[in-house]
Formats: sequence, C-alpha cells, structure tokens
Amino acid sequence: MGAKLKNAPVFFSLGQIQHNPLLSLEHYIPAIQESMRKAGYPGFNRTLRVAFNLNQALAGNEGAPSEQLPSERIEMFVFTNIDSTSGFVMTANGLAFQTTDYQNFEAFWAELRKGLEILSTAVGGLAFAERLGLRYLDAVMPKAGESLSDYLVPQLLGLPTCMPTAQFAYSFSESLLIAENVGRVTSRTVIQEGGIGFPPDLQPLGLNLLNRFSSFKGEHAILDTDGSFAERRPFDLDEIGTHMDKLHDLASGCFKASVMPHASKAWNE
Repeated sequence: MGAKLKNAPVFFSLGQIQHNPLLSLEHYIPAIQESMRKAGYPGFNRTLRVAFNLNQALAGNEGAPSEQLPSERIEMFVFTNIDSTSGFVMTANGLAFQTTDYQNFEAFWAELRKGLEILSTAVGGLAFAERLGLRYLDAVMPKAGESLSDYLVPQLLGLPTCMPTAQFAYSFSESLLIAENVGRVTSRTVIQEGGIGFPPDLQPLGLNLLNRFSSFKGEHAILDTDGSFAERRPFDLDEIGTHMDKLHDLASGCFKASVMPHASKAWNE
C-alpha cells in the first residue's frame, strides 16, 4: 500500500463509474441510504442539476445557436460521512466517490468498491460498466522564500517566467496522454493568485476542504489530472478494480513528471 506524504498536495479526488441506466433508481434509494449509513455515510441530500447541450442546439439549428438550449434534468443523491470530507454522488447511470481527505489509492478504491457493492446489491445487480473515471486536484503552494519553480518542471511554468516584470492574470497548460487498452489522461496546470478553487466543470457536492487548503491565499498552481477509460463491458468489480489501478498508474506518472525533486521532499516534511 502506498504511503501518504505528510503534507500531500491533493485536495480533491474523484472516482466514477458509469453503468447501465437505472430508471427506477428512486425506488431503491431508501434501502441504499440505509446501507450507506451503516457503511459510514449517514449524511444524505437530494439535489437536481440542469445540464445544457450546446452541441445539440447548434446541430439542430443549422449551426446557429437556438434561443432555448436543450437541457437535461439530472437528479443526484448524495451520501456523505460525518465530517463531510468523503461521500458518494449517485445518478441514474453512474456512481462517483469523492473525497477531500485522500490517503492513498488502495483506500480510495476500497471505498468506491464498497459503494458499488451497495448499489449493485440494492438493484439486484448491474449489467455493464461503460466508462471509468479518475480525477485528482493537487494544490502546489510554495512556502515563504520559495517559488513555483522549486516545485514544478520548467515546461509548466509558462510565459510569466520569460516576462517576470509583466502582470499576468493566470497561466494555463494542458497535455493529453493516450495509452492503448488503459485509457487517456488529460493533465492541466493552472497558475494564479488567490485562494484554492475548483475547475468550472467540477464542484464537490456537500464536502469541505481541509483547512490548510481553504485558508491559503497567494500564488499557487493547481494540477488537474483527469483520467478515463470508455468501453462497455459486463459489470465485474474485480476487472473494474484492475483497470482503475492501471488508470491510476497512468495518472500518477503524469503527476510525477510534473514536479521537481524538491516537491516530494517539501511535502513530506
């Protein structure tokens, strides 16, 4: 089992499985909630999100945007632990485990598997899984007297390093790694001033950030490592676990290639 750094930079992690649609999911929620409560996730909330499909609007209007965008109402059931640092988000076709208190991948997968077992048992078995997702957000926060160049490889520091007297609002870089039969990982780096935040497409539902992240203000970098594998296969927890492990290794490789040797030392002090 991998050892966690004493001051690891990861402040949010997400694992998601998309499975066959369960149009009668609401019928099973009481039994699922009881099992989640016994598993250490007594907090419960029901929320509704509206998603807009811009591509569909353009395609349906010969390239011109419609006044009314096609929308989809997505009902979500959220189960959280007592401290609101970990929880599950359940929809009709997916289950996600999210945490702001990441320990290591083995412990992370154990919880995600626990949630999948609860769901599968409650609905009488899942037929297939068609997408696996794994995402990490790391906050690189230099200490007094240090700079981001002590932590990140030069390739990620961007144009501001070439124009030190200019006032930049932010710097952004992105790379896509594709590995056959494993998946793809998009590695993004955003450098900016201010507090630790989340990408526009990702918001933790019902979770609290650890204090050392929520209280930070200053120049920092967010490393957003987003891995996925899409292929419809019969639902098999052991196979899913094996593939998630491979996806984690790919994402971990991107993270390690992004940081300087000083970073690991600093995060373990």
